[in-house]
Amino acid sequence: MNPTRTVKLNRTQLKAAVARQHSDGWVSQMGSSKLDRPQTRPKHLEGDGLEAAVMVLIYESDSAPELHSVLTRRKDDLQHHPGQISLPGGRCEEDETIEQTALREVEEEIGVERGEIEVLGELDSVYIPPSDFTVTPVVGWCSKEPTFAVQPEEVAELIPVSLEQLLNPAIRKISSVASDAKDRDVPWFSINGHQVWGATAIILDDFSRRLQLVLDD
Repeated sequence: MNPTRTVKLNRTQLKAAVARQHSDGWVSQMGSSKLDRPQTRPKHLEGDGLEAAVMVLIYESDSAPELHSVLTRRKDDLQHHPGQISLPGGRCEEDETIEQTALREVEEEIGVERGEIEVLGELDSVYIPPSDFTVTPVVGWCSKEPTFAVQPEEVAELIPVSLEQLLNPAIRKISSVASDAKDRDVPWFSINGHQVWGATAIILDDFSRRLQLVLDD
């Protein structure tokens, strides 16, 4: 990515970024066709495992000129992924579409009503071998800063992040981790004192690369 600079993005550019494909980055390596499925989901079974959706919610801030998104810190006493930094989202319920799941989860987790959100599209899915989940990111747009109301049983903290901050190469790191029985170099982000790893980091990496391509046009 280019050195950090003042980022002036609007809804039209965001929509173009969502539609923009690129061959660089980690998300292209993280599909179910590229990774070994876990023993709990033998290879001879059809399908891509369980489906989940998360939302990259973009909004105009009341207190800053640049656009923002929001992450959550999960409570430390949760059974699954305690304390992790995540995008709002969860498992698809029966007969739900990916978009419906993302909108429902945003409403339940951080209190943003689905009627306030315009869906701009989907990013590439990320496969998570240990849980056999295929996670699809949905990008949503709010033309004004939402009134957040976190679900206290699940969310410990909201973490706003500006798109200018997300595009700053200084916060993006690379480390080697064991994944899919192999050592892989993967991206992670240092955001407001928090380390963002895993599928969330891969999704943010993909999204920020698309944004940069639009800014470079």
